[in-house]
Amino acid sequence: MENFDSGSLSLKNLKTIKLIYELGSITAAATALQQNQPTVSYTLEQMRLAFGDPLFVRSGRGVAPTSRCHQIMPNIENLLKGMTELFQPTDFVPSEADLSITISCNLYELQVLMPTLVERLSTLAPNIHLNFIQSNMNGHKQLQQGLCDILLSPVTHDYETLYKRPLYKDRYVCLMSQQHDLADKDMTLSEYIAAKHIEISYEGGWKPLYLSMSELQGVNLTIALRLPSVSNFISRMAGKELIVTLPERLARIIGGPMIIKNCPFESSFELSLYWNKLTHHSQAHQWLRSQIIDICSE
Repeated sequence: MENFDSGSLSLKNLKTIKLIYELGSITAAATALQQNQPTVSYTLEQMRLAFGDPLFVRSGRGVAPTSRCHQIMPNIENLLKGMTELFQPTDFVPSEADLSITISCNLYELQVLMPTLVERLSTLAPNIHLNFIQSNMNGHKQLQQGLCDILLSPVTHDYETLYKRPLYKDRYVCLMSQQHDLADKDMTLSEYIAAKHIEISYEGGWKPLYLSMSELQGVNLTIALRLPSVSNFISRMAGKELIVTLPERLARIIGGPMIIKNCPFESSFELSLYWNKLTHHSQAHQWLRSQIIDICSE
């Protein structure tokens, strides 16, 4: 191709085309990249000129890839992987590293793990800049689409293109006031069901896993208070009557004067670390993943 413009094959442009391909929408790609639509359209136009092909055509409310786009996409993915590895320093020195890494997670991981990670990086690698995005139930897609470098999630998906490292298991416990009627005894299932509860309505359709326990199927818990998130003020809002069911590691952080009691059922989940092939061999990312693994094992 005599007029091929290799200068258009920047890491940013390739990532943009890959994202349009996966999302089937220029608008959706712009939203995911936190860019405006004209910027993404301009990038697409550059790539169209470079490849001498429209790459995408209108289809319904989105766009559909041309046969040429289907043909070159595996090569674009290989280029992205190769370029990512190319720009990594041969010898990684944490104290000298200057890069930005995006982590996708939710409130649990932000409160339980990320403060320690941020504190550790401020000492060991002060120029590694962390960006956090909310995963909700879409973290694996975010990782596949290159919107994040690391995913921390209890949601299980077996994607062939993703790597996975189990971190630890956490169990659900009950938080209640020391003056609660059930504070000084082992709580039975009937007492748990009859109690008044705080329910956390997580964004993105996430439902706490303990609600799927067979013991609670067909049961309507008495929800006295619904909150959009978990924070330290729960101990004040719970008063002497309300119970909140949370993962134990989170309960120990936000519980304050409240006491932790065993649930009258066994419910737990496994938190895992996910990453993709673009960063698999990167020394910087390997080092950061090792820091997260170390924090989880403490």
